[in-house]
Amino acid sequence: MAKDNNDIFSFSNSDDSQKNDSLDLNSFSSNAIDNERKRRRRKKTGKRRAMTAVLTIFLVGIITVSIVAASFLLYAFTMVDGSMDEDLDDLKLNFTTTIYTKDKSGEWTEYQRLHGMYNRIWVPYDRKSAQEGAENYEGIPENVVNAFVAIEDKRFRVHDGVDWKRTLSAFVNLLQGSKSYGGSTITQQLVKNLTNDNSKRVSRKVREIMRARYLEGHYSKDTIIECYLNTIAMGHGIYGVEVASNYYFDKNVKDLTVAECATLAAITKSPASYAPDTHPEANQKRRITVLNEMLEQGYITDEQYEASKAEEVNIVASKEALNENEVNNYFVDALIVQVTKDLAAKYNYDEAHAANNFYSGGYKIYATIDPSVQSVVDTVFSNSKAYGIKGKNDAQLQGAITVMDYEGHVKGLAGGIGEKTVNLGTSGFNRATDAIRQPGSTMKPISAYAPAIEKGLINYSSKVNDKATNYNGWTPVNWYRSYRGNVTVQYALEVSMNTIPVQLVNEMTPQVSFDFLTKTLGINTLTNEDVNLSPLGMGGTNGGITTLESAGAFSIFGNGGKFYKPSLYYAVYDQHNKEVLNGEAEPVVAIGEDTAEVMNHLLQNVVYGGSGTGKGAAGFVPNMKIFAKTGTSNNVNDLWFVGGSPYYVASCWCGFDEQQKISNTSIARTMWGAVMSKINSGLEAKEFPHTDYAVRRYYCNETGLLATNACGSVSVGWYKSDNVPGICSHGGTVLDSPDVVEKAEKERAAQENSNSAEDQAATQQ
Repeated sequence: MAKDNNDIFSFSNSDDSQKNDSLDLNSFSSNAIDNERKRRRRKKTGKRRAMTAVLTIFLVGIITVSIVAASFLLYAFTMVDGSMDEDLDDLKLNFTTTIYTKDKSGEWTEYQRLHGMYNRIWVPYDRKSAQEGAENYEGIPENVVNAFVAIEDKRFRVHDGVDWKRTLSAFVNLLQGSKSYGGSTITQQLVKNLTNDNSKRVSRKVREIMRARYLEGHYSKDTIIECYLNTIAMGHGIYGVEVASNYYFDKNVKDLTVAECATLAAITKSPASYAPDTHPEANQKRRITVLNEMLEQGYITDEQYEASKAEEVNIVASKEALNENEVNNYFVDALIVQVTKDLAAKYNYDEAHAANNFYSGGYKIYATIDPSVQSVVDTVFSNSKAYGIKGKNDAQLQGAITVMDYEGHVKGLAGGIGEKTVNLGTSGFNRATDAIRQPGSTMKPISAYAPAIEKGLINYSSKVNDKATNYNGWTPVNWYRSYRGNVTVQYALEVSMNTIPVQLVNEMTPQVSFDFLTKTLGINTLTNEDVNLSPLGMGGTNGGITTLESAGAFSIFGNGGKFYKPSLYYAVYDQHNKEVLNGEAEPVVAIGEDTAEVMNHLLQNVVYGGSGTGKGAAGFVPNMKIFAKTGTSNNVNDLWFVGGSPYYVASCWCGFDEQQKISNTSIARTMWGAVMSKINSGLEAKEFPHTDYAVRRYYCNETGLLATNACGSVSVGWYKSDNVPGICSHGGTVLDSPDVVEKAEKERAAQENSNSAEDQAATQQ
């Protein structure tokens, strides 16, 4: 029983255990559920707290950004001075100076460019003309504008200088630590181009924004885009779309295709990385991007897009297209000096500022140079082997020439013999304009004969006495070391006597002669010591004369007596086509047109007369007459040949820089002839101007008076109509005028030809 009880007890205990186990399982399930519920509640609470934290941070960020933005705007609009001194309507920047010359048809063409650090040429933009394709429009085309706007600033036409959406993005970049903010509009880029403000600080960006808004408030969009396209860097030291077009395509900007416009616009992101000559693949890829933007923004059609995308852009990348010469010719050197001096004089600049202004002022210089004449001059004077003569210590003979027309326009010049290897700038030595040398006998026509004839002291055939005359202890001697007694003025000038011009200067007084040279003929290189008989009568001056001055003075003998101050330019304009200098001098009546014609014929005798000192020049211009005068200074240190054809007057000098005797006394005439023969070749034959106030008459060689049929020897002379000599005392009938005789001879010859033709016709019948 015990066993059973125990078993029962054991059984009972077992039941209780199972019961307790059941209770434990139920209790466990309830706790688990509670714990799960608590865990879920905690998770939800965590999410809520996280979301709250994120929202809080977001709101704080917005508030912070708003506060920063508000503070920025408050600072920008109240504390930053956004005004600019630059006047976009009259922008004063460094621009390339361009020299223009007339071509054979009389049209102005570009000859050469000169610039300092910045190589850029201003091109205007007229939106209406560009859009309408106006005839003769020479400005920036609409496709260029559209290409740059499309890729650089698509909202350019509507924003107020700042694209705030892009600016906000830029400030986000800033907050993220980026050093490149981006977001600049075309107007902001223009500000940077004008100010050269490249600081990476936020304050620079603020100034840029405010300045951009200032520009937008004061100038039109067209003005802003015009300034931008003329100042933007385009690689290789090039600025602006015009010079870029010249360099990359050998075209003017007005002639670009759409693809070429896109090519230029592609450069601006980084000229060092996208220039089409050095990085063609990068440029091509970005060019397509530009074309895509132009298409999407409606600037080009689908057809234009496809054609431009397929176009093979020809990149020339030639410095020759920029018309820049490494070494200037002598004319350009002289032009730089003259324009610089004239700018300094007119605008009260110092020399350094005037020189810098010349290279950076963007001037358009309409030069007097004739490229064909200058080419001949360069060829002749660079040939040192043909014309170079060696002196003591192997010194090289030097020389210079100035060629002008008869209105003072210099057509060509050379300032040395041999190849020119350096630029003279504003301080170099150009012998054509700077070599002040004794003129020798070339002084006589301008100091003595011309003013004496003008005053009526002598005429063409006046008798003068070649004799030894003492002037306060000094007696002039002729180059041929003798005296020939009574001779005509014509003969005295033909053989270049010294005594006669000294007599004339003495009679007029040296001061009158000096004033005529300096005040009327503009020769300012003489000194007060030259107010004397020897310098003025024989050309042995203390100062001297340049070929430029000499050519200008002798021009009065081929243009009717008018003196024009020699000039190398017609006019100078700034980049906005405003005239800043005018090189056209008003003519001065130096001598009467009758005196000029008499002198012209007297100087022709120097070439064509039997005893003329310049008769070796007779064949240089075979189809036209020329006038000339030779000159030799003391000890044959200087040789001159000055004269003209009906088209040009030229003065040539030869000598050593350190004076010494020249062995070849004909070298100046030879070089003068080498130039004049070529530049007159092929020109239509014409005569020098004739005036009714000068008459042609026969004169008696013995008396110099009007010839009669009783005179044994006669010649033809030219006279002022109010200073014709009297009738020769030999008696008889005054000979008819040579003009009357020639007319009768021509009529008789014509009649004989007519009779011969009639007789021939009758014979044939």
